[in-house]
Amino acid sequence: MKDEFEQQEWFKFGMAATLMKQYSSDQRTFFELLAQMLEGLLPDEASIARHGGFFAKKTVRKIVVTLGENRYTLEDPGRGQLQSSRTHIVRGIALKTESIPVQDWLAELGTSLDERARASGAAREALARLLG
Repeated sequence: MKDEFEQQEWFKFGMAATLMKQYSSDQRTFFELLAQMLEGLLPDEASIARHGGFFAKKTVRKIVVTLGENRYTLEDPGRGQLQSSRTHIVRGIALKTESIPVQDWLAELGTSLDERARASGAAREALARLLG
């Protein structure tokens, strides 16, 4: 019997597909929402760097997520497209960093989030709240 979580639209199509759809509609808004989601969902694995100060609105500049042996980084250079990379880490040592297309970055992150949501009730609830 499928629970209510599995009936959610984003669950049926997979997190990766949902992330890519949101990314293609508005990159900057998506970037902010993704940062909020990851802070709530992966507080120990996600690091969010913001820019701004007293008189300027704080905006997300960089998202870094460490999952397993990979560190995923998504950055906003301020102009143009978002930039993404993956760093392979073994025993705490970064061995190789490579730029990857944002769509591949989202696919890999989405797959990891799908797996986490299936295994964790708290992750399910956080995803359901943030993606509705």
